[in-house]
Amino acid sequence: MKPIGFSKERCKKIMEEQNLDLLIASTPENVFYTSGLPTTVNAPNPILYVLKNQYPYFVLINKEAEEFLIHWDLYRSAKIFTWVSDCKGILSPSDSLRAISKQLKKWEIKQGRIGLESLLPRYAADYMYSKFPEVVFVDGDSAFIEMRLIKTEEEVKRIKQSTQIAEKAIKACINASKEGITDTRLLQIARETMVQADPEVWGWDHLTMNIGRSDPEAPGQGIKMKKGDLSRFDFGAVYKGYVSDVSRQMALGEIPSGVGEAMDRMIKMQEFALNNMRAGIIANELNVKSADYYKTLKEDGMHFVTAHSIGLQTEEIHLFGPVENQNRPFEENMVLDVEVWEHVPEWGLVGVEDCYRITKTGIERLSTLDKEIFVV
Repeated sequence: MKPIGFSKERCKKIMEEQNLDLLIASTPENVFYTSGLPTTVNAPNPILYVLKNQYPYFVLINKEAEEFLIHWDLYRSAKIFTWVSDCKGILSPSDSLRAISKQLKKWEIKQGRIGLESLLPRYAADYMYSKFPEVVFVDGDSAFIEMRLIKTEEEVKRIKQSTQIAEKAIKACINASKEGITDTRLLQIARETMVQADPEVWGWDHLTMNIGRSDPEAPGQGIKMKKGDLSRFDFGAVYKGYVSDVSRQMALGEIPSGVGEAMDRMIKMQEFALNNMRAGIIANELNVKSADYYKTLKEDGMHFVTAHSIGLQTEEIHLFGPVENQNRPFEENMVLDVEVWEHVPEWGLVGVEDCYRITKTGIERLSTLDKEIFVV
């Protein structure tokens, strides 16, 4: 078994830059990333995720990028999925803590700097603080993000397939749209389409959807579609652990007044950002340029443009946007979701989002759907 995205060389470099003697992965995504163990909620059988309160999992990584995996002892198939040769099965949280302590003594880590995830269970953090009083514990989140930002060819392949599956579900919902159909039925169509699209699909990451003025974050209330409605399908599939994020809008009948013009502006906004996005460009600087460009399209309006890294999570880190801005360059083989939205009175957000890969010379589009509003 070879690593999917994890690189010992990149890990060593990042740990050296951040002056870390040890990293401890504890969240489902980072344990999966550093070991291959299917710990995520969307795994084919998410039993490791479901039982993590009783049988926690951890990956310890020393500064030579040597790994030590702790997992549920009764999960006999661990060796099938993981490339980590040094593993320890446990049967309780206290077992896992003893295993951590024993491994640190084996690696002779009595002091130095250990990076912990901010979502590490409190019982584990308290144990580490009391057991190793001479160790300096620091935030390890940034180290894992730095590792995951640059994707391998296998990771890109999985994200691309996930994107295609999400697009199939969007098209299926658009094709099924008609007066009287409910958001509950459309959710069912989306789920069925994703599961049937590929034998190795792990399901769905998110199914954001609205009909008319309904809340897109809370579909499934039995709301019926009617003529004149503007609907949004914002889906993410999960393919072998990796997610996607694609959004399209559809009008049943005519496109409402003002909506088509807003979408035209958002498509131009997205294309502007993409045409200026390449390795070496500073993310925050592109954010400023995008805001200035919007003013050439519309003097005043509520809008935003976001570029966020995507991979094991829908939003790994925001490179730029209204939530967060990074004063760092784009790098080759980053995979980003670029989304643009404008607020239209009475209709809410109008826009589009797609997945892209940063290349040496520019970008590679992973999405394929037309960007304009679909009319049924």
